[in-house]
Amino acid sequence: MQVQTNRWLVYLLILVAALTFRLNVAHYLANDDPDDGRGYAQLARNLLEQRVFSIDAEPPYNPTLIRLPGYPLFLAGVYALFGHGNNDAVRLTQALIDTATSVLVALIAFNWTSDPRRRRTTAIAAFLLAAVCPFSTIYVATILTETLTIFFMAALTLATTYALKAQTNRAAHAWWLAAGLCAILAVLMRPDSGLFAAGAGLTLILVELLQRRTSVEVTASEHSWAQKLWRIFTRGLVFSSVFALVLTPWAWRNWRLFHVIQPLAPAHAEMPGEFVPHGYNLWLRTWIDDGRYIGPMLWALDDQPIKLEQIPERAFDSPEEKARVAALLEQYNHPPNSQAADAAANDKSDAATESDDEQADSDEDQSGDDETQSSDEADDQSDEADQTEHADVEMTPPIDAGFAEIAHERIRRAPFHFYIWLPLKRACALWFDTHSQYYPFGGELFPLAELDHTTHQQFWLPLFALLTWIYTLLGLAGAWFLWRDKTGTGWRWLLLAALLTLPRLVFIATLENPEPRYVVEIFPLLAALGGIALGAIISKLKLKSWPTRPVR
Repeated sequence: MQVQTNRWLVYLLILVAALTFRLNVAHYLANDDPDDGRGYAQLARNLLEQRVFSIDAEPPYNPTLIRLPGYPLFLAGVYALFGHGNNDAVRLTQALIDTATSVLVALIAFNWTSDPRRRRTTAIAAFLLAAVCPFSTIYVATILTETLTIFFMAALTLATTYALKAQTNRAAHAWWLAAGLCAILAVLMRPDSGLFAAGAGLTLILVELLQRRTSVEVTASEHSWAQKLWRIFTRGLVFSSVFALVLTPWAWRNWRLFHVIQPLAPAHAEMPGEFVPHGYNLWLRTWIDDGRYIGPMLWALDDQPIKLEQIPERAFDSPEEKARVAALLEQYNHPPNSQAADAAANDKSDAATESDDEQADSDEDQSGDDETQSSDEADDQSDEADQTEHADVEMTPPIDAGFAEIAHERIRRAPFHFYIWLPLKRACALWFDTHSQYYPFGGELFPLAELDHTTHQQFWLPLFALLTWIYTLLGLAGAWFLWRDKTGTGWRWLLLAALLTLPRLVFIATLENPEPRYVVEIFPLLAALGGIALGAIISKLKLKSWPTRPVR
């Protein structure tokens, strides 16, 4: 009894330590800078104050569909309890939720371990790996969807695990219902979480088709293909019905207001009828293989100029192609209305210069001062003209068509490079990134000569890169132990983990904006697999160190 009490006391202390770590991150590394975060906060305030789902900061507060309502509703609930715009309360709540995610990870590892003697050690190891993971923890300090998405992904994984382990149809249906609810809640946070739902559904199909039921209570008829297909149909129906039921009101709202079939958020966050530069995005996908180019080449579009010097040489197959890109960027950086504004600014600058020259001729004693002042004024006017130029850029359909033509030519010349090699490079760059975004020292590890010593990047970024490798290797080791599981059940959990992670990684690797934060949701599964690996290793070490008793 005393041992059991002490054990639970240790569990409680570990849980408090995990929560304390997150509370400190939320307090000392609070970050309200992400534009997406400001947009979500505005949606939440408008829901409370204007009773409309709008991202506008001022009237007329037009309704929008560019974001799903899950995270804004969460923010609105926190704001309603603790005050409108109280992001400190949001971060506190997210710290609690992320701590709960670590508990879910421990339960996943516990249920994926077949040996009862290793389950407790495995669960503790998985909890610790999830609790100290800096890649996911930082998002408790931001106003972004990652913390809640990770929580619902872990809940989906655990519910799917219980559903696959269920011994009766009633229990299986109940757990698939819970899994469907977790899946749709994850989708309402981030639409690409539908890949998690697809992975769980595909696991249901494959496990039912491939597994052999050995229980003595199972009759021969239940081994038939008809029975297997019936179980797949009924359980899949329960799983997907929740999905459809929750999404239907949102889809109906979008049809009623905008006359479009849009059950999820648009891929490029555009309103109906809004121009999307698909050709330019396709051209980016023919060469972007690193997240460092996303900001200047994509997020700056229609806001800042894009210079040819920002583009690496691998983006061009020939000097002629580079010249065509330069001409298109020149049109983008200097649209017709911008050229007229530039001409007016130049005329104004010339008139100011002539006036200064006349003033200098009439007053020779102060000629030096006048020339200096004239030069300063000319510089100021030039700066103003540059600012006008930088603010007045536009991606038009003709320019976009020009980029599309170049993109299609590049794809025809090297289809393997576009469809296989570049996605593979993006996937590696996504996975083995330092995942230090939103930390004060966040950035790229290479080139080493450009590391910022004022924020101690030379220490932190190598450490984060090492942690990425540690979690990856532990995850692979856990997958190997599941594959070698002697009970014959580990393959189910290995299949589930693979179908939850690999399709998402492949999908993100095909996008023109492969941001490393999109793979952060995968690390809790690595923590569960890593816990399985550590549990098996610790168990083997205990057996080797345990003294062998002599046989009497």
